[in-house]
Amino acid sequence: MRSIEVKILICVLLICIVPKLEAQLTPQEAIIQMGRGINVGNSLDATPTETSWGNEPIQEYYFDDIKAAGFSCVRIPVTWKYHTAISSPFSIDSAWLNRVDSVVTWALKKELFVIINAHHEDGLKAVNSMDDALARADTLAKYDSIWSQVAYHFKERSDSLLFEILNEPQDMEQATLDSLNTRILSIIRKYNSTRIVLFSGTAYTGAYDLINASVPDTTDTYLMAYYHSYDPWSFAGEGNGTFGSTSNITESDSRFKMVSEWAASNNVPLTLNECGAVKECDYNSRMIFYATYVEHALKYNIAINFWDDNGNFQLYDRINRKWDEFKDVIINTCPQSPTKLKYEITDTSAVLRWENRTDENDSIVVEKRSANGFDTLEVVAPDADSIYLPNLEKDVFHYFRLKTTLHDTLMYSYAIRFKISTETGIFNKPASRTENILKIYPNPARDLVYIQTEIVIPGANLSVYNSQGQRMATSPLMQNETIMNVSGYPKGVYYIQVEKEERVIYTNSKFIIN
Repeated sequence: MRSIEVKILICVLLICIVPKLEAQLTPQEAIIQMGRGINVGNSLDATPTETSWGNEPIQEYYFDDIKAAGFSCVRIPVTWKYHTAISSPFSIDSAWLNRVDSVVTWALKKELFVIINAHHEDGLKAVNSMDDALARADTLAKYDSIWSQVAYHFKERSDSLLFEILNEPQDMEQATLDSLNTRILSIIRKYNSTRIVLFSGTAYTGAYDLINASVPDTTDTYLMAYYHSYDPWSFAGEGNGTFGSTSNITESDSRFKMVSEWAASNNVPLTLNECGAVKECDYNSRMIFYATYVEHALKYNIAINFWDDNGNFQLYDRINRKWDEFKDVIINTCPQSPTKLKYEITDTSAVLRWENRTDENDSIVVEKRSANGFDTLEVVAPDADSIYLPNLEKDVFHYFRLKTTLHDTLMYSYAIRFKISTETGIFNKPASRTENILKIYPNPARDLVYIQTEIVIPGANLSVYNSQGQRMATSPLMQNETIMNVSGYPKGVYYIQVEKEERVIYTNSKFIIN
């Protein structure tokens, strides 16, 4: 065979047998592709076992549903403490490592980004409170070993698998955490030289904790920072009050801007790895909360992973394979989505109003929720900003949202709900109780409102609503005088309603904050 033919044959064989080399994914590229994600919480992170907190074992179909819903990333929290030997060399139980491997494999097969971590590692987080120096050293050595084993086990996986060093270090001092981050990073790098590794600050890894953290290695170009935000906690974590005021939105934007500027100054992309609001939150406020977080994450180029524990932060019903409507606002909120939804109620009808943020909508569809989900109620003009809603049934909640398309891109507004009461309605005078049984002072108010009444209604409560029908506070109706703290309420008109056992007794009083 002639020399030229041999060379051609060798080239053809090399093309056939040598795998195609793909460029290593950088953190900057990953953060864009990760986009919007979700946690599969209270499962592999549960203690002491996967099912200890009431959830069934993670199933492969979860990741089919997560991918189909439109998410690009899944964070799978993992707790290693209860599956690791208590003495050196601190071997991880092989069955547990294989279980984690199976779940990670399912998610990667769906072409999702996957984040695994060290989650509820109570012993490690408490090292600063240990008086015994040997016990402290032993604990740190244990987690060095854990990460060495994890890094080695997953070293051949795709670069879509990311390692998060430690979740919410809580009681760990910043200097201790900085040292831990640097040491664990060096251990991971022995087997994963270019895998993306996530680090954060101490305590509950909030925004202010993050900006006080040190970058583990300023020469490492495969780092990503993360933080958590359930702000304000009194609303998102405890279900108190409302969310959606101008100050709420401004504070959220400022927080995103602050961490974004810190990330840019340190040349590390950023992901918000946990956020969400509990089911006890006011429905309309919870909708605005999720939409606001998505909008600000998009604005500041921050990937975002919403917390889902299949419980109080649930978005996905794992057993019945159903998503609630909060998933739609997470996936389909865009900077141009309709916003500032409001309603005005009359006797049996309402007007729904909104603000358009673009004049290029292809269409606007008003949807109303039924037993089977949201359905088209009416298609309105692309520049419409209101719709009349006649003949609404009383004493039931009505749910509405807007679906728009912009150059064939699907967008949703957040949903809004309201109810017209048979007896009164929050904003209407009652049919048979027009006397003013409540006296309110001062009015206008600023910090405290004093509500006087001469009648006695055992077991009744006073509730304060804002002009959107969102309940701001509830207090037992006291004989003679009830005092309510309204400091911090935004300027506006507020309505007071007397209620007993979820039934409206009286509403015909209002006060102003200016």
